[in-house]
Amino acid sequence: MSREQFKVIIVGGSVTGLTLAHCLHRIGVDYTILEKRAEIVLQEGASIGIMPNGARILDQLGLYTFVEKAAASLGTSDLCFPDGFTFRSFYPRRKLLEILYSTLPDKTKVHVNKEVSRIEQDELEEKGLVRVWTADGDVYEGDVVVGADGVHSRTRAEMQRMASLSGNTKMATNPMSTEYSCCFGISSGVENLKPGTQILHMDNGRTLMLVPSRDQVVFWFCIQKLDRRYENGETPRFTSDEAVALCSQLADIRLTEKACFRDVWEKREVFNMVAIEEGVVRTWSFGRVVCIGDRANCAIEDAAVLTNLLHKSLLTKKPTIKEVENLLRRFNQIHYQRVARISDASWAVVRIHARDGLIMKFIGRYLMPYMGGKKAQDARAFKLIGDAAALNFLPLPRHSYPGWKKQGARSFRFGLAVLASMVLFGSFTMFLRESFSPRQLYGPLMSRD
Repeated sequence: MSREQFKVIIVGGSVTGLTLAHCLHRIGVDYTILEKRAEIVLQEGASIGIMPNGARILDQLGLYTFVEKAAASLGTSDLCFPDGFTFRSFYPRRKLLEILYSTLPDKTKVHVNKEVSRIEQDELEEKGLVRVWTADGDVYEGDVVVGADGVHSRTRAEMQRMASLSGNTKMATNPMSTEYSCCFGISSGVENLKPGTQILHMDNGRTLMLVPSRDQVVFWFCIQKLDRRYENGETPRFTSDEAVALCSQLADIRLTEKACFRDVWEKREVFNMVAIEEGVVRTWSFGRVVCIGDRANCAIEDAAVLTNLLHKSLLTKKPTIKEVENLLRRFNQIHYQRVARISDASWAVVRIHARDGLIMKFIGRYLMPYMGGKKAQDARAFKLIGDAAALNFLPLPRHSYPGWKKQGARSFRFGLAVLASMVLFGSFTMFLRESFSPRQLYGPLMSRD
């Protein structure tokens, strides 16, 4: 009965929001999704690589079979350095959204063209509701509001506003900074690129990554170091002309014996250029409003961890206001360290790929190519995945066997699962991360040369 009376308002029909909806459905909790766009399934992002931590949860929800049918598995990575040295060691965002949306049991709970304008919370126990106003004047009520509305979250802005009114200054702190941009896109009809092979072309201050998929579709990304570090509030924005200028400079980069980047760029369907914001927000909730992750695999984990806590809390009775607030704080506490570790590892990997300074150049060129076969180092790299949470109220899927728990996830059968470059780059990163934060270790040694 308590679950029938409990309701969650989800702000954002993203991968995060739709995954949370599936999780809540499995524990019998009511929900409403508010999406500001006119459609749920749009091609706005380039691609999503489903890692084992996200794939295992999707499999528990009965969704991974659909992913397997639609995606090309990634088997190897071809990495190219400026001196000519090479060694060998995705999946459309739109398609994943389509799977998550089409398999929702009750689509009447999804409301589009609902841009959130304001959030308020009742303080009296007899009411105990959180209300969400949308730009068209509608009001939605629930027991918890979950922001799944991306890095520029309206939900978080409302949390900061409410916290400020109550005298709480912790929410005002934003640790995000920007040192890199990413131009990404999708091309179709591209020949001479093998599906299942990730191509990384690493140059000083720049990385070009391509993931050929099925039907001659290629997902591509160019990550470039900016002229300086931009702090929160001054994040740069880029025009289409700037994206075209950057990609035109890369046209002659050879990807294989028979293909160069020009072949990919000339057959582009969509592209965009954005700033890459780095950092981890320390406080994720205020009262009965909480934000969950923006990045696909971490966000899927966030949805699972939050649902696990709600499932346990709702076993006997509907929780009080204070119990809900404590639950959201606990969600923040138990998941923060893992997210911070992943952020640190990603920070280092981006800079190794971009050969950012002498230390990163040395690691990428002279250490990484010779570390891939060492089991102990591979285990360190996979530990980030092996420590991942799953839904504790559903059986583990067919792909989760003793190797996950026993070996820290050294063995996987997920088609999309293991990005080979993560094994290579992550192994050394995790070795250092056991003693240092990569930002502390490498930050002072960075230079543009």
